[in-house]
Amino acid sequence: MTIKGWIMAFIKPSRRTFMIGAGATLLATSGRQAAAAPAFKTVEPGVLTIANSNEMPAIAMENGKLIGSDAEIVETIAKKLGLGVKSAQMEWSATVQSVKSGRADIMVGNMGWTPARAAALLITDAIYFAGTFVLMKKDQPFTDKITVEDAKGHSIGTVNGFTIVPEMKKLPGVTEVKLYDNSDGVVRDVVAGRLDFAVVDAPLGDYMILKNPNWNLKQVPLMHDARFPQLTSKQHTVMGMNQTNFDLFDAVNAGVKWMWRTKQNGALMRKYGVSNPDYLVPPEKNPRIGVDRDAAGNVIGPGAHPTKDFSSLFA
Repeated sequence: MTIKGWIMAFIKPSRRTFMIGAGATLLATSGRQAAAAPAFKTVEPGVLTIANSNEMPAIAMENGKLIGSDAEIVETIAKKLGLGVKSAQMEWSATVQSVKSGRADIMVGNMGWTPARAAALLITDAIYFAGTFVLMKKDQPFTDKITVEDAKGHSIGTVNGFTIVPEMKKLPGVTEVKLYDNSDGVVRDVVAGRLDFAVVDAPLGDYMILKNPNWNLKQVPLMHDARFPQLTSKQHTVMGMNQTNFDLFDAVNAGVKWMWRTKQNGALMRKYGVSNPDYLVPPEKNPRIGVDRDAAGNVIGPGAHPTKDFSSLFA
């Protein structure tokens, strides 16, 4: 399969929906946890409807089953709440409104926290922290990190329209900045040796490497540089929920904390090639403090409410 064909096989948004593990079957297999869970308010009784754009390695359907790192994180939490999961696939631009209007319970898929999203939705704690990684051939000398200064004397490229483009054009000493219509063009040139470095969606890059070891590629985390905040920043990768459904949010967020405690989030990410330990390291400064979290981690802002304790469901 060509590089373009491989990438497009895993990026195919649609409007179809699928039901996974709902109803009596899930409740019968969930044991004590399902029996103890309260009845949560969801779009469909007993089912968590997930708004997503069907992009791997975060979330997709394969043979009638939800796959992907973020999808499995949600499904594992849902089982503890006595809920099945249902995929509602749509354009990414429609996901926020779908949750706000009550057509979906949660939005998932390498979703970065922003102040605008925090104003529109209740946002969970981070499930991981996606920074900028640089895609390159394995024979490049960089291993655990790369800096802005290391780009000197090299060509670098990304997708036209990405927010990092203006800063990338200002990198000191690079031989050329190439812009492409899509990710497959960028990756194709790195594989062919026509481009030294590329910046694409980091989890997608990791997944491509996992599935195509013959491409001889690797990704290396780009270290933060205050001169290039957009290019070198780390995002809080989160999940968004309806601002009025406090109980469901508190229960899911308790599940996120449980994921970190048990290290299941990292294990599920590694399953899909997202294995660099940097994904589990938060940025030095938390941009959420004063926006939708206080210094103690309590929810503030438009979705502020007294947190209900659902930790017993994850004992």
